Parts: sequence; C-alpha cells; structure tokens
Amino acid sequence: MKNFMQSLAAVKAAASLAFTAMIMIVTVISMIFGRAGVPIGYIWQMIFLALIFGLVQLIALSENCFKHMKTPGRMTVIGIAMLAALAIFALIFQWFPTGIPVNWLIFVGLYAAVFLIAVFTLRAVFRLSGVKYNQMLAAFKAGRDRG
Repeated sequence: MKNFMQSLAAVKAAASLAFTAMIMIVTVISMIFGRAGVPIGYIWQMIFLALIFGLVQLIALSENCFKHMKTPGRMTVIGIAMLAALAIFALIFQWFPTGIPVNWLIFVGLYAAVFLIAVFTLRAVFRLSGVKYNQMLAAFKAGRDRG
C-alpha cells in the first residue's frame, strides 16, 4: 500500500506540473490569437494528457520496468510515448486537419522542438543544482574536518 501511495503521489506531482505548463502555454497562445479564454473541452483534454504524462513518467523512470536503461533512453521512452498520446488526441479531437501530411510534419516538428527544449532545460537545471550541492557538501566536509 505504501508503494502504491508513493506512486500515486509521484503521478499527481508530475501531472500537476504538466497541467500547469499546458495551461500557461495555451493561455499565451490564446492571448497571441486574441481569444478571451480557454474552452472547457481543452481543459479536460489537458487534464487527461497531464495524467497520461504522469503515468508515462512513473513507468519510464521506474527501476522495475527499465532496470538498466540510462536517462537518455528513459527520456526517449517518455518522448515517444507522449508523441503517440498527443497524436491520438489530435486525431480524436481534430486539433488540426489531420488528412494533410504537412500538418503532421509541423505537429511532430513543434513537438520535437518543445520536447528538446524541455529536456535540455531540465538537464541544465539539474547540472547546475548538482554543482551547487557538491559545493555545499565540500564546504560542510571542510568545516567538519576543521572542528
């Protein structure tokens, strides 16, 4: 039960962050195109996509499913799974005219660009925070060794 609750909390946290990011992006795009608000149907779509993202992230980052896979491989799994989910949503909810191949190229290109920006931004943040914590640990050890 403890593992289930921890997994549920992890999915909730990832879904909450994803939903917040989606709302921010859709709000900015709506402002650019002069729309006053976000339709409730879009909000429900974003909720379900955020939950799917949380589940995909839980599975891809789980040691149970991908024991020996390194982070780039896990990010690839997340990227492909989310592209598939988004493509299914695009078909079901007719986000754009899906019968035109160039629209799919634009869709995949935009997804790849946003995904790569997110991955490299997170990588930079983790790298910088790792440096910060290593410096703090070194300072702590130096202080402890003197005392």
